[in-house]
Amino acid sequence: MRLSKFLALLLLIARLGLNAVPALGAESKRGVLEIQIKDHREAIGDFSQVKIVIDKILLSPRAGLKFWQTRWQDIAPSSDSVDLTQFTGKKAARIFRGEMAAGAFDAFNIKIKTVTAVLKKTGRSTSIKNTIGPVKLAFEVPAQGETLLVIDLVVTDFSDHPPQGYELGIKGYELYTNGKLVEKIPPE
Repeated sequence: MRLSKFLALLLLIARLGLNAVPALGAESKRGVLEIQIKDHREAIGDFSQVKIVIDKILLSPRAGLKFWQTRWQDIAPSSDSVDLTQFTGKKAARIFRGEMAAGAFDAFNIKIKTVTAVLKKTGRSTSIKNTIGPVKLAFEVPAQGETLLVIDLVVTDFSDHPPQGYELGIKGYELYTNGKLVEKIPPE
């Protein structure tokens, strides 16, 4: 009797193991993620140059069953510095494009090392405070599909509210999956 229970248990374990194999194969599927940045046209006209140096890009995977083990995923930018004055309106700078494991994400964050700026009127350097932080956004990188995230940055002049000056922040974003616009903030 004990032998039959043992064999039944082994059979159950084997069946569960075989059912898990297709799931492991599904995790190995890959998709393409591209991230671009551009500048919204508020105070960028005050500058001849606004150069940002990107440290890293962070993605927050959607929490699954082991939510306590979820950590931000680091992505090295393919372009580490961008002059925002060159990327306004419809022009955008690609900061990352690469193949990665398909999956779902809850947020992104662009970590910036430095911001250096030169004013047009005086030709002098000025400081711009970096206020960019994590942004909650549910998106997916589908298996054998492509996701494009265009982040719209903005330089805003708060000098009429001393002691504030210029600040760099996020104005919005556009999210495309397989070439189709999925979400746009702010909507037009």
